[in-house]
Amino acid sequence: MLEKNLNVSSGALVDGCTLCLVGRKMTLFITGICPNSCYYCPVSSERMGRDVMFANERRITSVEEAVEEARKSGAMGTAITGGEPLVVVGRVAKYVAGLKHALGDSHHIHLYSGFPSLTRENAKRLYEAGLDELRFHIIATDGVENSIRVASEFDWRVGVEIPALPGLDFAEVARRAKEAGAQFMVLDEYEVNEENFFTRTPKAHQRSEALVSVPPTKILDEISRIRGILPVHYCTVKSKYLIQYRNRLVASFYARRPSGAVLLDDGSALRRVCGRIVRFVPVHGEPVYEEL
Repeated sequence: MLEKNLNVSSGALVDGCTLCLVGRKMTLFITGICPNSCYYCPVSSERMGRDVMFANERRITSVEEAVEEARKSGAMGTAITGGEPLVVVGRVAKYVAGLKHALGDSHHIHLYSGFPSLTRENAKRLYEAGLDELRFHIIATDGVENSIRVASEFDWRVGVEIPALPGLDFAEVARRAKEAGAQFMVLDEYEVNEENFFTRTPKAHQRSEALVSVPPTKILDEISRIRGILPVHYCTVKSKYLIQYRNRLVASFYARRPSGAVLLDDGSALRRVCGRIVRFVPVHGEPVYEEL
């Protein structure tokens, strides 16, 4: 089932997931600062711990640049991430309001957070700026349920999103989340990169066990347990690269409409430059060329 369909869901997909799957979400990395130290964090070394911003892969310093990238990538929405976005809540509110003003209320914006101390004042600030959806990383640190409870006082979508790490009782996490006010749950297949390749679980230091994702067969069992508690969606690494990223490249191609280019099935494109055929990735501001 996972190999065929790449994703598994029980219940309707929330808008943030729907737009992501069709490649119409821009990723807004709002800061690399984060008070948590999650041992499985995949954030790159050029961003981790640094107060920098990126819209997709583009380094930005202004709302105007974020709006420009959203238009050039064909985005119908934005996913705000970090680091921890809520440590710069004023900046988040400014960018949410700016994107909504430039791109319209239909531009869907969701935010990821593992912050345990969201105040009602700051939640109201984000709500009035136009934020549509919050996803809390409930296992990041103690007390994230407090932020879920505060956020749930407002009329937007509130859920939880966590990596599918081994050793977690996902049904218990879902129950905690629902009791705090969460309306949905997203599980992400654990993604290994150069930043966390040698990561080990806290209990594995004496057993030399590297951190791996939960097997697909076990995920199906876990989803069966969760589905009676919250609507749940499981997003695989294959989905991110074979569906989401490819669709994003296609959307970017049609938004930019590069002259003389031909779109390929994988979302990359070809065109002739100085007598050579080159291949490029449409999503970048300056296309990355590969001589053929």
